Amino acid sequence: MLSRLATRAAQPLISRPAVLGIRQASSEPAKTVTSDVDPYAGLEDPISKVPRIVPLKTEGPERDLVNFPRPVVKQHPDPVRLGFLPEEWFDIFYKKTGVSGPYVFGASFLTYLLSKEIYVLEHNFYNGISFVMILMILHHKLGPSIAKLTDKEIDQWLADTREFEDSEKKQIRENIKEIHAYLSNLDVFKDLAAARRETAAAALEATYREWSNTAYTEAKKRLDYQLELTNVERRISQKNMSSWITENVMKSITPTQEAETLKKCISDLKSLSASA
Repeated sequence: MLSRLATRAAQPLISRPAVLGIRQASSEPAKTVTSDVDPYAGLEDPISKVPRIVPLKTEGPERDLVNFPRPVVKQHPDPVRLGFLPEEWFDIFYKKTGVSGPYVFGASFLTYLLSKEIYVLEHNFYNGISFVMILMILHHKLGPSIAKLTDKEIDQWLADTREFEDSEKKQIRENIKEIHAYLSNLDVFKDLAAARRETAAAALEATYREWSNTAYTEAKKRLDYQLELTNVERRISQKNMSSWITENVMKSITPTQEAETLKKCISDLKSLSASA
């Protein structure tokens, strides 16, 4: 009698719960986190002055999003048996006792509670059965419409969320394109700066050579001037010295000596002509 009553009490109550569950946190081992090193660190952000949307909630540096991700609303509830028992309970018994283990355990445990009068079948129990029947009828009649309404609201919320995410992704892609364009322009600016440095270096080299040539020309002019000055002074000195010697020699010769010298020269010429 008690086992039959327990079997009837375990009939499916609700075929589809109207309330959506929340995904539990995963206990997977921590995954390898990719490096967040920015290859363009130190460069100026071209859109740093653009106003950005401040996030409503920021995560701290110690938040473990791998083992404890953010809760996500499920599209469908977790599978259940008998209308209210989670499928995970049966999976736990299946590894130990097989397929019939959870049913035997449930029936035995309920029989134990009833036989030992731990759970007494008073008038509230029967009221509960009637209440559950009323809930089943309401669920059968109103459940589909309520589920349809809630699904519609959830779909609208998901559509709005996806639209917001798409707009954010689009904005991020545009920012990335602008950053890449800025980096390409920066490379061009680097080439222009290098060309300008080379041009300035060539101009400095040309100026240096011009100044070196000017210094050489000016130094050569001064040296040529000194050489010409020395030569002129030497010629003037030689001319003055020869004139002074000639004048002194002419002054030292008397008319008598001059006549005798002239006669001697004439006689020498005659003797030379005779011998010839």
